[in-house]
Amino acid sequence: MGTAERRCEIMKILCRRRYEKIRNLASEFGVSMRTVQRDIEALSRTEPIYTQFGKYGGGVYVMDGYSMDRMYMKEQELDVLRKLYIAADEQGSLLTDVEKSLLSSLILQYSKPKIKK
Repeated sequence: MGTAERRCEIMKILCRRRYEKIRNLASEFGVSMRTVQRDIEALSRTEPIYTQFGKYGGGVYVMDGYSMDRMYMKEQELDVLRKLYIAADEQGSLLTDVEKSLLSSLILQYSKPKIKK
């Protein structure tokens, strides 16, 4: 298994389990803990994952609500929806309350989770 495949599998595991220890991932893939740490460092640049240190609760976590197979909108696309929502709110009758609620729901569902630091 190559690096790209392993990193993809790590993300699949994290999305399924929501959390895992680096030691367990290293054992599962038959690689060193340092290799998994490098994989996590690389993945954390593009994926909403983070590490938490400590004996209890330490490990790699994926952000709540994130799923690999879910489609997310680009920030520019979301900005258009947000502007429409604001315009509808200012105009009053542009959208019904139900339509505004649906628009708000779409914005939330298709926004990629932000990593809290």
